[in-house]
Amino acid sequence: MAKYKVCETIVMCDELNISFPIDASNSDYQKFIQDVAENGVELVEGDGIYEPSYAELRQQEYPSREEQLDMMYWDKVNGTTVWEDTIQAIKDKYPKTITGGTTIGEVPAWVQEAADNWMFNKQLREYVAAVERLSQYILLEGRPEIREDIVIETKEVFNEETGEIETEEVTENVITQTAIEPLEEFIEVSAFYAPEFDEETMESVTTTIRNPEVVKDEEERAAAQAVVDATPQEVVDAINN
Repeated sequence: MAKYKVCETIVMCDELNISFPIDASNSDYQKFIQDVAENGVELVEGDGIYEPSYAELRQQEYPSREEQLDMMYWDKVNGTTVWEDTIQAIKDKYPKTITGGTTIGEVPAWVQEAADNWMFNKQLREYVAAVERLSQYILLEGRPEIREDIVIETKEVFNEETGEIETEEVTENVITQTAIEPLEEFIEVSAFYAPEFDEETMESVTTTIRNPEVVKDEEERAAAQAVVDATPQEVVDAINN
């Protein structure tokens, strides 16, 4: 069942009994587009379209009373059937099968386009965040130290062989990435994590568990990889291009 009705300049939400303008800066409009993007355009119906009945259509085309009286007069004078032919042509044009009434119009194409654009941008943001998360080092593996030669100074020196002044770069080997030791995969915990006691000694029991930080790191990386795998190719291409 439709939840929203799109009119010419506003959107009506029957469920919340509100209406709001078709304006990208409006918060209700933004929620509307998000709702359609996440749940489908089936939530929306177009504006009502009124179709006139055969009686209304005929009445719009019938000549005026004065014109019809004039036709009748000249038909009598000339022995013609202009009036009857005119009226019958209009009746044939609009038969009684045209019952008229109000029908629901189609959902404007811009609704689906706006919803698709919202979903594209959402997937884009999530993909970028997931790639950034995967680029971080794995806690269980640590991170190596990286050193690079960088230019710290340029100076001019005289080349005795060529007799020319040349530019010489002075470099220094510096650390561009500090090393981080890998975390231990397993750690020992006592009373706080395992409040159990040896009945004979009444001492807390030490338990070995997987390091919670390692577990969290693996879970976050798995979730990020799932986002990357599920991202449509067109979103990936939009970033890479």
